[in-house]
This record gives sequence, C-alpha cells and structure tokens, in this order.
Amino acid sequence: MKAITILVLVCVALTVGAQEEKPPYCDEGPATYGSVAAIPGATTAPPLPRFTTTPTKEYKVQVAILRYTDPVEYPFHPELIARYRPCEQLWVVESRKSFPDRADAVALQAKLKGLGYGGAYITDLIGYQ
Repeated sequence: MKAITILVLVCVALTVGAQEEKPPYCDEGPATYGSVAAIPGATTAPPLPRFTTTPTKEYKVQVAILRYTDPVEYPFHPELIARYRPCEQLWVVESRKSFPDRADAVALQAKLKGLGYGGAYITDLIGYQ
C-alpha cells in the first residue's frame, strides 16, 4: 500500500513540474515611455530615437487556434505554420508568409478553404519596411 501511495505522489509531482509556466513578462503591464523615470538632474526624459522605417499594412491567413492541444499531433499544409503564444497559452496556426496585397491573402484563404480549412480567415497586421 505504501508503494502505491509513493508512486501516486511521485506521478503527481512530475505532472505538476512538467506543466509549462507563463514567462514572467506576461504578468507585467505594458510599459509606456511616459512612465520611465527621469534621469537624475534632468528635467525631462530623453526623446525617443527616430528611425527611417515606414509602417505598412500586411495580411495573414489564420486557420486555427489550439488550446490544450499540441500541433505536433496534426499534419498541416506546407504553407501553414503553428506559432506558440506563451502568455495566452495557445497555438495559432497561420500562413507562413504575410502578404502586402490583400488579394493574395484572399487567394490563399480560398485555396485553404477548398482543401478543408473551413475556418480560414484573414488577419491584419502592421509590418515595417
């Protein structure tokens, strides 16, 4: 009886230890530039650096959001990739490429829907050039 109790306790301890924890940055609120402490002796915070990049709107096609499921169990089309979001603790299955032209994203969406990915939808994102 003692052996069974010890075995159960060891299994429970290993299960709890094997669970993935959220990274520490998930609990932190977003830091804004205005909340940064000023340099001692200075009256204002230094200005943000300027970059020559320009924001552009791009599109991706998402087909699934997996919670409590590892995507290694499922085969995907070669144009798709699964990306883990540790703060939300879920996997997002989406197109490998982002498209600057929405028509290209719509074409991939139609192709994937024809292959059986009925829940394919287009998401907008901001890219920088």
